[in-house]
Amino acid sequence: MRLMPTRSLRAYFDHNAGPLMHKWLHYFPIYQQHLRPFRGRRSTVLEIGVSHGGSLKMWRYWLGRRAHVVGIDIEPRVAGLAEPGIDIMVGDQSDPAFLAELARRHGPFDVVIDDGGHIPAHQIASIEALWPHVRPGGIYLVEDLHSNYWPEMGGRRGAPDTFIAWLGARLDDLHAFHSREDDFQPNDWTSTIAGIHLYDSVAVLDKCAPRPRPEHRKTGFPVFDDVYGRSHDEMLDEHHRRQIAAVGRPLRRLGRLVRHPVVTTRRVLARRR
Repeated sequence: MRLMPTRSLRAYFDHNAGPLMHKWLHYFPIYQQHLRPFRGRRSTVLEIGVSHGGSLKMWRYWLGRRAHVVGIDIEPRVAGLAEPGIDIMVGDQSDPAFLAELARRHGPFDVVIDDGGHIPAHQIASIEALWPHVRPGGIYLVEDLHSNYWPEMGGRRGAPDTFIAWLGARLDDLHAFHSREDDFQPNDWTSTIAGIHLYDSVAVLDKCAPRPRPEHRKTGFPVFDDVYGRSHDEMLDEHHRRQIAAVGRPLRRLGRLVRHPVVTTRRVLARRR
């Protein structure tokens, strides 16, 4: 059995003697938290943005030799950085046809890390094309979201066409099962986003298999006859009534045993004969 590396991602970065990479240091705890479930597993990891190839090697080292790492970039020279366990395709992250071919060749993906051009429109185009090709249980991580506030990248605070604004719409979608508005209903994002994690300049979306409408239930016995102007009879639904009846039967038996121990014991023994 091959042992997993004991060094953290930050330690790998700090002692990097391989190809160049550059990272904001507060990203490393985020990486470790969300990538840890994939360590030692057979998984496919896509990184958008290759640069000099340093991070591709880091992911493969830390996740283990069972990980298949794929990198994409618009720079043709990066094709020469491919090696066993690391594949590279040259193309534009905003090109739907290229992303479709990428998914056909290498998908589905367990992890997608968007460290590409940092242009908000490209971040949106990539996730909309690639999300259907992320496996349930996988994650989609977009970093360097501060670019959404830089005018030279097509961003600014409050702009309606940034990835930050797009993410706000997905936060709405996540809660659409609870909508009371006719024009706000569940969609594919609602059923396949398990959670959204936000950090300084990083967003992580958890993918799930299509989830059903959430179910709300009550259990236990009402303490008061009414609460907030509603009687307990108004608050009890059919499932709650059945739950109370089910847990009440053993309690009633226990009460009989305490009050009439001899008679109750005889009845129990008679049933077992």
